[in-house]
Amino acid sequence: MRFSVACGVSIFAALSALGQSPREPIALSGLVSSTDPLHHHDLQFDARFAEFGADYLESGDRRAIPALAGLPASRHLLAHARQFNYDVPKNSSRALVDELMDRSTGRLAAMRAAIAYFRGPLLDDPHWINDALAYLPADFRFQGTLFLISGYDIGVALSPDASLNAAHRHFEGRPRELLYYAVHELHHVGLMAYAPPPRIDDLKTCADVLHMVEYSTALEGTAVLAGLARRARDGALADDDDYAALGDAARMQRNEARYLREFDSLRRRGIEPADEAALAVLERMSSGERLWYRVGARMAERIEREQGRPALIALITEKPGTLVSTYRNIVRR
Repeated sequence: MRFSVACGVSIFAALSALGQSPREPIALSGLVSSTDPLHHHDLQFDARFAEFGADYLESGDRRAIPALAGLPASRHLLAHARQFNYDVPKNSSRALVDELMDRSTGRLAAMRAAIAYFRGPLLDDPHWINDALAYLPADFRFQGTLFLISGYDIGVALSPDASLNAAHRHFEGRPRELLYYAVHELHHVGLMAYAPPPRIDDLKTCADVLHMVEYSTALEGTAVLAGLARRARDGALADDDDYAALGDAARMQRNEARYLREFDSLRRRGIEPADEAALAVLERMSSGERLWYRVGARMAERIEREQGRPALIALITEKPGTLVSTYRNIVRR
């Protein structure tokens, strides 16, 4: 495949010049009846980044890079990288896409399989979206896009959009995991619409870092909880390490104790500068035992059980920073 993209020419014109019709995004409203509540959501499913990226990996023609950089998915990823200070090029979409294509090298077959699932079984019955909506306010409406991309994390969100990484090894051989991760990331989109995330670059004190921990615990923990029931029904709990951990009571007790040690240490430091040791807490919370995912889900589940789902939803969308203190008050009783 050969791309020739002149300055100012849209990706659609570039693809048309090749005799290809663009693979258009698919609207959720077109997948359900006009009487279905999902019809009122303005949610699109866009696999073009992964599709054109796979074509590029097959052809090796680097003139595809500017066309990929012009896609809405690339703007979404660049905005996310800047918001959360990811270790990728952040100066331009083109530089970012170049890096992501390098990271996707050797993943062509996996990408093609993910694309087939994303455009097929994922959308055959889109009512799985209700799993995310069940943990969001009743008046929430999606107004963005779920992208299928390659080379960037496993799945990310920055409201109003989210994305899944077709090249990620977690999805290889088990494409249905894309559905569960879609629930997770779309729940993020909803929560962020009510409570935008802090910027990593704005973390100046230990109190700021603590606020990021509190926010991320609510964000990630409730998204894990949103996917729990469907995974349990499908017998898919063992297919993801977070859910396997949640089923191990002794392991979760250790994780909670470790989480609270980290949390209380940061709280004691207060307005001290956010030095390397303080920022390292974010890495420990998000990797390894993934404490703010797993302990966050444990906290959210307990709050839902004790106070009801409406109370949990109000908490995470109005005051996500209070999830930890609410949980601690419950267990002290």
